[in-house]
Amino acid sequence: MSGFTAGALPDVARRPAGEPRGTVLVVGGLDESSDDFALLTDLLVLAGFAVTVFGDVSVDPDSGLGGVRAALAEVSIAAPVTVVGSDFGAVLALTLLVAERRPIDAIVIGGLVTRLSRASTVPVADFEALGGVDRAGGGADPALDGAEAVPATVSVARIPAGFRLPQPAEVRVPVLVFHGDADDVTRVADAVSWASLLPFGSLRLVPGGDHRVLTGEARRTVAAAIVLFLERQRAGRPVLVDGFASTGVRAT
Repeated sequence: MSGFTAGALPDVARRPAGEPRGTVLVVGGLDESSDDFALLTDLLVLAGFAVTVFGDVSVDPDSGLGGVRAALAEVSIAAPVTVVGSDFGAVLALTLLVAERRPIDAIVIGGLVTRLSRASTVPVADFEALGGVDRAGGGADPALDGAEAVPATVSVARIPAGFRLPQPAEVRVPVLVFHGDADDVTRVADAVSWASLLPFGSLRLVPGGDHRVLTGEARRTVAAAIVLFLERQRAGRPVLVDGFASTGVRAT
C-alpha cells in the first residue's frame, strides 16, 4: 500500500519536447478518467504546454483537493497556470482559487454543476464503500420493511458536502465556460446565470452538447478553443482579429 487514496496522485503527467510554454492541470469529474481527456492532452502538449491530468476527483474529494494542491505547489511549474475542470472538477479548481488563493492564472470549466444540478445515481455497494454518507450531508433513504424495499441505488449530490460553487464575483481570473445546450445535469439557464456574472468570464454554448462537453462529440472544437484561450492568456491580449466588412472587427 502506498498510503495514497484515489485522486491524490495524477493519472497522467506529460511535458512537451522543449521548454513548457505554460502549465495545464486537467481535473475530471464524475465517472471521468484520464483517457477521456486524451485528445485534449495531446493537443495541449503539441502546443507546448506541460499537462497533468487527474481522473474523477469526486470519488475522494479531499484527496483530489490535496493532489491538485500539491501539483500547483511544484517548484518547477511553468507559468501561466491554467486549470481545466469538468463537472465537480471545476468546483474543486474554483475552491483552490477562491478559498485557498492558490496560484492559478486562468480556469476553463466544462459541464458546470451547481446545487440545482440533477443528482447522480450511485449503486448501493459503491455508496457503502465510500462510507455510506450522502455527499450532500445526508444518507440513503431509510429502507421500508421487507427485503424488496432495499434500494439498488442511492441519489448523491453533484457537489459533495464541504464544497461549494463560489459566487461569480469571487472569481478574479479569466474564466472560459463551456456548456452543452442539451446538458441534462445542469440547466443551460443556471449555467448562463452563473457565468454571465463572472468579472472576467466568457461562455461558449455547444449545440447538441451534453454534460460531458469537454470530451463529447464537439471535443475537437472545444479543445481548439481551449488552446486559443491559453494563447491569449500568454499574450495578455487578443491573438487573432477577425475582420469582416459587414460586422466590423472582432478580437479573439
